[in-house]
Amino acid sequence: MLGNPVHWVGALKRFLPWLSLVVAANATQAAIEPGLVAQLETVIQQEMRDWGIGGITVLLTDDQRTLYAAGFGEAKRDSIFRVGSISKLFNAVAVMQQVEAGKLDLDAPLPAELLPLNPFPDAPPVTLRQLLCHRSGVPRECPVGGYLDASEPGLAATVASARGCVLVTRPGEKTRYSNLGPSIAGLLVERGTGQSFEAYQRAHVLGPLGMNQSAWTLARVPRSRLVRAYMRVADGRGGWRRQAAPVFELGTIPAGNLFSTADDLAQFARALLRGGAGLLKAATLAEMWRPQLTEQSTGFGLGFMVDRFGQHRVISHSGAVYGHSSSLVLLPEAKLGVIVLANEDIVGGRVRRISRTALNLLLEARFGEQPAASPAPEAGADLNRFVGEYESQSYWARLEVRPGRLVGEVSGQPTWFSPVAGLKFTADSRIDDATPVEFQTDSAGQVTGFSMGVQRFRKVGAQPMPLPEPWRAVLGSYGPEFIPLVVSERHGHLYVMTENMVDYRLVPVNRQVCQLPPGMYVDEQVVFLMDPKGRVQGINFANMVFARRKAAPALPR
Repeated sequence: MLGNPVHWVGALKRFLPWLSLVVAANATQAAIEPGLVAQLETVIQQEMRDWGIGGITVLLTDDQRTLYAAGFGEAKRDSIFRVGSISKLFNAVAVMQQVEAGKLDLDAPLPAELLPLNPFPDAPPVTLRQLLCHRSGVPRECPVGGYLDASEPGLAATVASARGCVLVTRPGEKTRYSNLGPSIAGLLVERGTGQSFEAYQRAHVLGPLGMNQSAWTLARVPRSRLVRAYMRVADGRGGWRRQAAPVFELGTIPAGNLFSTADDLAQFARALLRGGAGLLKAATLAEMWRPQLTEQSTGFGLGFMVDRFGQHRVISHSGAVYGHSSSLVLLPEAKLGVIVLANEDIVGGRVRRISRTALNLLLEARFGEQPAASPAPEAGADLNRFVGEYESQSYWARLEVRPGRLVGEVSGQPTWFSPVAGLKFTADSRIDDATPVEFQTDSAGQVTGFSMGVQRFRKVGAQPMPLPEPWRAVLGSYGPEFIPLVVSERHGHLYVMTENMVDYRLVPVNRQVCQLPPGMYVDEQVVFLMDPKGRVQGINFANMVFARRKAAPALPR
């Protein structure tokens, strides 16, 4: 997609004639009612048309067999995808196997040489339990081998590079999602077993499950079956280009480097639905599916995300890695699972919609449960009152009516707003799936802002304050061409686009240092690196250092 919604719609229209939405010939004979299958396939095809997704594979399973599986467009049922952070579930299983064997202790202090420096002298030590539930305080990424580094340094060098960092928050204090944390846990499996992480997984996880089409490294992936994947890359001037995704190995292998198929993932899902099925003891799995270090009933367990879907407990994880978006969702008590794999970068919202639809249809087919009725869109609402520029603690937004529909951008993501009732809407984008939105008004009934998830947007005046002149020197692009960090200006504030996802609003600490807001890199910092003459040469983004690119400065959008 392009940053400008008008340009994006035009590009999508040109793309549609090429898009194939024919179900692959090797689809499984559905074990659910054909009418329900048709409903699911209609939603899949709609998502592909609306959001420009080239290929999707979907598989529905219970604890015994595949109920339905099909490939759409560029994807076949047996296509190999990168499953991204679903890798963390396999990593967690390996760790807990070693805990069961008595070789690892969830609550023992971890070796200091594997960790960033702890700057909190009165804080508790970092533990394996904290690493697996994302409450350790370690940074999101490593200086070497992190998500923005294509150098393929391997797991040991990646973890070693974190020694030059410091913990971002006190151990155990708060949930901060990290790729470094699970990678340290995976390295502990290597140390405890004397095997490489890949060899251990083949022998003790993938092999016993019969996951013969899965691999942790590119050398074991048949390239002819690796689905071609695509990225929407920020061009540094407020727009986007769509290109083939690069293929390389992450240094954080246990956190995100698994290659797999829908059928192989189904083998894993069925083992979990059967209480561990030889991989783990049932009691161990139950502990992994319990939210950790919190009084809340939902949140991260040990590797797994624990949530609710209507009356049902949900165990899940999603993934996003260089042109691939994925989801594995289980209903343990209902013994049902859904796997969705897409060959497009950062379409988690669309993958979630397909997963949600599939779960509703499975519950209807198996138990006769009817999904909660979605509110009917309100007719005749005056949408023009919501038009304008907005800003939240993390994002900017621009809303307009086109044609007869409230649409816009939220920090670079094209977004559709559907009216529900009065001031209430739902928002859909590549990353949002029917996210509740509620507008606020003043005593005169004029719209002053809106809430969307944890973000609180306020309407920006027609003449916002200009960006202070000294900070104009930092505008521009930094880092790799395929995943640049783009520093731009909006409403008199600095923003940084990261991972081709959204612009994050920067909060200055001093002339060279800015704090990152709530989002992927919450609590971390951006430091602009100057030469002796004060010219900006690079950026230290959350411990990852990148040179400035020789390109035109980013323009306000």
